[in-house]
Formats: sequence, C-alpha cells, structure tokens
Amino acid sequence: MNIFRSTSAEETRKIAASFAKTLGHQAVLLLHGDLGAGKTCFVQGLAEGLGWEGVVTSPTYGLVQELGGTPPLVHADLYRLTEASQVWGLGLDEWMEDEAIVAVEWSERVQNFWPADAWQIELKAVAGHENARDICMWRERA
Repeated sequence: MNIFRSTSAEETRKIAASFAKTLGHQAVLLLHGDLGAGKTCFVQGLAEGLGWEGVVTSPTYGLVQELGGTPPLVHADLYRLTEASQVWGLGLDEWMEDEAIVAVEWSERVQNFWPADAWQIELKAVAGHENARDICMWRERA
C-alpha cells in the first residue's frame, strides 16, 4: 500500500498525475472517500497526467464521461445510483475490457462488478488539519 499526504487540491492533482504515468494502457481505479474528500480532484490530476488539457468536472448527473487521450480516461460517478443493476446500462463493463483508464467514484454502491485487480484509492481527511488528505492506494493481485 502506498500512502501520500496531500495538503492542497494542487498537491492532490500532482500526486494523481504522477500515479497516472505508472498505469499503462488499462486500469480500473475505484475511488473511495466522503463527500468533499477530493475524489474528483484526484481524477483531474489523472487526466493531467494522461495529457488531457480540457476541464474535468464530476459526472454526477450524466454518471459517465469519456475524456480523450491515449489511453482514454473514463470518469464515472455512481453517487446517484439507487440500484446496483443500473450500472449495467452505463457501458463500464465494455470500457474495462478496452485499453482505457476507468476511474469510478462511489464504486461501493455496486458490489461484485469490478475486476479483482482494480486499484483501490481511498482519500481520507486528516484530523486536525483542515485541508490535508491521506491518499492510500493499493491493488489486490488477481
């Protein structure tokens, strides 16, 4: 497990950009954390690290957005799902089979859908430090 301490949104983006460069052409990243923990900020950094120059916002209402690049970055936000079965209509299963980086916020709303070797990325507020976050990244090997 890798643990990084971020003290700002800019630092979170830099950590994610560096991480993106290590991923290769296919990966699934499951982002965990409370509202406001920095999950979307982390995805912004991933996009920067993969060469994306556009604006990255949370796809809360559209649920999934594809960002260009090589490999493409697919950003999903499942916060608004009310049933796990709703994930099947989003096409994430197809993206996970292609050469793409798939970053999913609120992945815990859907169980038994993600590959066993998906990256787990947890962003946690640091008690006593207003803007600090611990970013924990690990991967179970299938």
